[in-house]
Amino acid sequence: MISRRRKVLLSWLLVGVSLATMLVFGVVDGRDDRTNAERAHDIGATIACPQCVGQSVVESDVAIAREIRAEIGRLVVAGYSDDDIRTRFAERYGDWVVLTPSTSGVSGLVWVIPVVGLVFGVGLLAATLSRWRRASTAGEEVSDEDRALVESARAGGSERRDE
Repeated sequence: MISRRRKVLLSWLLVGVSLATMLVFGVVDGRDDRTNAERAHDIGATIACPQCVGQSVVESDVAIAREIRAEIGRLVVAGYSDDDIRTRFAERYGDWVVLTPSTSGVSGLVWVIPVVGLVFGVGLLAATLSRWRRASTAGEEVSDEDRALVESARAGGSERRDE
């Protein structure tokens, strides 16, 4: 039989493995089977329309957005990578045009800080729960007075002791 402590440890280990697996699959782009049109659409969804506020070039229907979508299509057919295409538009319009932050440099903190915060929060929660458990089990010694009081209550005595 597995002890309670080992079950809890195993549960936390499984949670950690699950979280790591989700992070890996979330970061790794396994979509190698996309068509050029799908790639162009996905890239266009990550580039902001220079004229519209809060819209990507896929969502916008102004002339500049249509031109950018057509250029993205031409670059995809020409064999440029997704990152190369985003870099070209960032150089032309500025870094603000790329709607997905870079994973390197200072911008990479956007991806790292939430994970670090989550790990820190889970660790803090585990430490707090452990401390509470130790505090609640530390004073489990029952005094003779308490035993006598419980025995009198069980016996049907309604005597109350005031100190």
